[in-house]
Amino acid sequence: MVHRFLVAALLVFTTHYGISQKFVNLKTYNVDSLLLILPGQQAEERVNSLNNLAVSLSFVDYQQSKQYADDAMHLANELKYDEGVAAAYRNNGHIHFSQGNYPSALNNYHEALILYEKLDKKHTAAWVCYDIAKTHYCARNFEKTVEYGNTALEIFHEPVERNLTVGTVKDTIRIIEGLALAYGNLGMFNKSIELYQQALEIGQLNNFGITEMLIMTLKIGTDFLLLGETDSAKVYFGKALAYPDLNPSIQALKYRPLAGLANFYFMAGEVDSAKYYKQIAFNWYNDQGYLFWALKVSNELGFIYYKNSELKMAENCFQESEKIFNEMVALNSWYRYDSLKYIVNFGIELFFPHPRRQLNEMMWTQAKSLYYNLYQINELIENTPKALKYHLAFFDAVDTLNRLQRNREIIELQTKYETERKEEQIVSLSQENAFQELKLKQSGYFLFGLGSLVVLIIILAIVLIRQNKLREQQKNLLLQQKLYRSQMNPHFIFNSLASIQNTIINEEPIKASKYLSRFSKLVRNILDSSVEEFITLEEEITTVENYLELQRIRFPEKFDYSIKLDEAIDPESIRIPPMLAQPFIENAIEHGIKHKDSRGNIQVRFNLDKNHIVLEVKDDGVGRVRAQEILNEQNKNHRSMATDITRERLTVLNKKLKQKISLIISDLKDDKDEPIGTKVVINIPYKQS
Repeated sequence: MVHRFLVAALLVFTTHYGISQKFVNLKTYNVDSLLLILPGQQAEERVNSLNNLAVSLSFVDYQQSKQYADDAMHLANELKYDEGVAAAYRNNGHIHFSQGNYPSALNNYHEALILYEKLDKKHTAAWVCYDIAKTHYCARNFEKTVEYGNTALEIFHEPVERNLTVGTVKDTIRIIEGLALAYGNLGMFNKSIELYQQALEIGQLNNFGITEMLIMTLKIGTDFLLLGETDSAKVYFGKALAYPDLNPSIQALKYRPLAGLANFYFMAGEVDSAKYYKQIAFNWYNDQGYLFWALKVSNELGFIYYKNSELKMAENCFQESEKIFNEMVALNSWYRYDSLKYIVNFGIELFFPHPRRQLNEMMWTQAKSLYYNLYQINELIENTPKALKYHLAFFDAVDTLNRLQRNREIIELQTKYETERKEEQIVSLSQENAFQELKLKQSGYFLFGLGSLVVLIIILAIVLIRQNKLREQQKNLLLQQKLYRSQMNPHFIFNSLASIQNTIINEEPIKASKYLSRFSKLVRNILDSSVEEFITLEEEITTVENYLELQRIRFPEKFDYSIKLDEAIDPESIRIPPMLAQPFIENAIEHGIKHKDSRGNIQVRFNLDKNHIVLEVKDDGVGRVRAQEILNEQNKNHRSMATDITRERLTVLNKKLKQKISLIISDLKDDKDEPIGTKVVINIPYKQS
């Protein structure tokens, strides 16, 4: 079924409410008409209109939709109109879902479900189960998507009078489509294909909308491709291309398999055909104004040219991608023309809007790719200034993408936490109700009631343990973000880049290339370490060496260093938590060596002591007492954030490790009790690869 529009000439809200999108699984209403009749309505009739306004604007205008839903909730509670309260809860669920606030969306949907079940509104209750399933889908909690999808399907299959069921054929097929999508994300592609084929066959018999049929055909082809069955994938992509161009959505969707065919040709070695089809798809998307697809296909075309060693053509494609990406950022939109957002071009938005958070991640993933490829090309042709420019743009994209992913991960973690808490509350309440009923029975059931109490206590203990575990996970996630930000001190970055730029200006290309290589390796190591709990000792040593070399650019002739590794250690087979040494090396330079009049020395040692790696960082700087005095003179409020964060991190790590990490910081003094430096010793239990 294609998208339809609610278009009307409003008396007051013409530009704001002129267009409202309809989804096949969400009933919306003409906003103009509702606004005209609302002033004369009272009681339950007014509650219904307020709820209809809220649902119709839930994916268009957050503030107005929320206001209508709250007004409906308030009036329905006053009237004790439970169906109106349930609808207001469900609308609040839609509103929070559209904003990406999945925990709040689920809380509202669950409240709506309880009321609809109480009112025996089975059809609506099934669709609320679908709402819960789709929310879990967007939060990447696919097991729960399948669970609530099957619950909705069971309700729709329940019999009613005259051999009918609660749900229609279309109701059940919509749920089957959603389940197929979830199974695909769980990697169960055979199950996903089976459900799509079932839905496609029933849709053909019942004259489903052509856009919906095309989407299912494309999904089958995509899942076959993910299974590695390219011949079957080609068949279904061919079927998708054979659909008649009856509406703009079909036209937009059909260029997806066309671009996909280019990949087949490329893998088969038919490069010219691959370039031809990618170019056709790019031209259409760009001319029509579908900016994201133009960006993606342009990147893919550039990659084909790059792999075919046509560097100039590849650079042109990636520069075109950069231009389109900048246009998307400037417009804050995926489309050149606002009307295009009402046309189905992804597929999933036929059923509910694509979450904005996910769209932003996809956009910045493409930006990361195009900037990296432009950096690679300019490095190959030895255009150092442009290589540096795109290298920096690449890391900016990586940083933005990491931030978006961290925010998403926090939301997903909160969603899982709230789901477990909600479900365990339900279990606890049911256990408590059972216990209360048992108390009213004969005294002979006393022991049984006592047993139920024990079960209830165990469940509550499990709830508390899980809550504490999730809180620790959230704390660890936030702590990691602080730590990795602290590793890349802005002064260090800009001073390093300024030094590299200076070598370029002084026409020292070999030296510039060397420092740029070290800088990129250091940043890459830090970014890679940000997603790993343990890394090899060899990787840690490489990070330390690159960091020290770059610091020597900042402070030429200021210090020497040495890195010594115990001969009994195999650095490739030993794994330790990442970046434990760097904060203390930074302190040695910034607070010890930096304030010393003569040339300093930093020693980093890795020794083996039974089942521990002993990491030692030793400097001959001015010592901690003098360093603190200097800091107090310069900035009384200064604190060593890197050291504090590292101590916090060790506390979190030690909660999970059987053998604990220990940290000792000591001041070095001479025979006259004068400070001659600082020594840091960290005992680290390691893992064997």
